[in-house]
Amino acid sequence: MNFGAVWPEIVVSGVGTLLVALDPFVSAARQRWFGYVCLAGLLLAGLLTLGEPVGGGSVLGGMVTLDGFSMLFRLIFLAAAALVVLLSLDFILQRGKDLGEFLSLLCFATTGAMVMAISRDVVSLYVGLELLSISSYVLAAFLRDESGSHEAGLKYLLNGALASAILLFGLSLTYGLTGQTSIPALTHGLASALHTGYAPVVWLAVGMVLAALAFKIAAAPFHLWAPDAYEGAPTPVTGYLMVVAETAGFVALLRIVDTGMGPLAAHWGPWLAGLAIFTMTVGNVTALWQRNIKRMLAYSSIAQVGYVLVGLAVATPGGVSAAIFYLVAYLFTTLGAFAVIAALSVRDPGDAITDYAGLGRRSPALAVVLTVCLASYVGIPATAGFMGKLALIGAAVHGGMAWLAVGIAVNSAISIGYYWTVARTMWVDPAPADGGAVAVSPAGATSVALTLVGVVFLGILPQAFFWLSHWAGAGILR
Repeated sequence: MNFGAVWPEIVVSGVGTLLVALDPFVSAARQRWFGYVCLAGLLLAGLLTLGEPVGGGSVLGGMVTLDGFSMLFRLIFLAAAALVVLLSLDFILQRGKDLGEFLSLLCFATTGAMVMAISRDVVSLYVGLELLSISSYVLAAFLRDESGSHEAGLKYLLNGALASAILLFGLSLTYGLTGQTSIPALTHGLASALHTGYAPVVWLAVGMVLAALAFKIAAAPFHLWAPDAYEGAPTPVTGYLMVVAETAGFVALLRIVDTGMGPLAAHWGPWLAGLAIFTMTVGNVTALWQRNIKRMLAYSSIAQVGYVLVGLAVATPGGVSAAIFYLVAYLFTTLGAFAVIAALSVRDPGDAITDYAGLGRRSPALAVVLTVCLASYVGIPATAGFMGKLALIGAAVHGGMAWLAVGIAVNSAISIGYYWTVARTMWVDPAPADGGAVAVSPAGATSVALTLVGVVFLGILPQAFFWLSHWAGAGILR
């Protein structure tokens, strides 16, 4: 079998294994080198990904496919992991935790997400999902001496385990109906079962798969675990979970639902559209009352999930490519916001919005970056979020679901309320008497700068990535 197809995954998991093996033998003063080793491994995996032929064929007995979709999302997960490494170095070391252990878990979680991206079979996809999930549970509870981190890990574990069980049962029903675990083979098998007297079982299987993946991406009403888990987790982990874990859930949705269950789109499309509207509304309205910035962004991430679901509900090539573009815009925007939060947390662990009072005078560069990210969340022109929402609105209108476009516009207006609260606090409210300038390490400054460039570049010159999104999404719909 051609194991060369999974060399990027082998490299990332190998780096994780190396770090956890070396961790007991490296002093705390030298652990920063683990970050550079991890970054080198992620870079090597990215180069190997770019060097692989992309023909849409299957390898490893049909378990893996090398198409544009898998290549793009592999690179997205590697880039997100690298940014999280940069913003984690000072945060973890300042708290006296083992950086090698933390980065090894990050590598294993990223490996799981990458396996999900290349999976052509529900078995390999489920294995990747569990590797990502189990690593994420431990990362959420990584600050063992903080009760909030314990609570985050436990809630994430319990809800994640429930979602995994539901997903596995739903996938077992699809196997019983079709006799296949290959995702493309589900296309005709489920359509045939629907018309041969097994319709109730088909809808039970589809419902369980959709519900389980809705848990994984924190779509309402399956979102109740997310705010507590995201608030209590270490700040870099919260950013990672919001970006990589949720994006991996969307990868599974795109692979299983839009590819394997594509012929049933006329039936599940309206339900997914209703879920999109409900999710974005619940997220935005609930975020209005939050006074903790991590909890506020947690509800904001729920609203972003609703926006991306619009592209999946439309179930057209334009909808899929718009969803992919918005996921990348969301990646840079969210990691940019959490890069600023992590930089501030090194000096002051407070997460209340009032802790950001006077940031525009104390550290204008960080305040500018956070403001740009908030503008991108709202969808202000010249930001990545604006182009992403514009693409989703266009896809909804052309797909005959103009009411979804109206829902995006209305919810974007609602979101101004809580994003403005943060911006006003930074630029208008007076700084506390003991508030001084915020010192940012080179690694933290690099992560902040890279995310800012991504948000602005995708907002001003989005054409190249729109082309990549169309190319990557071309093989999803059948």
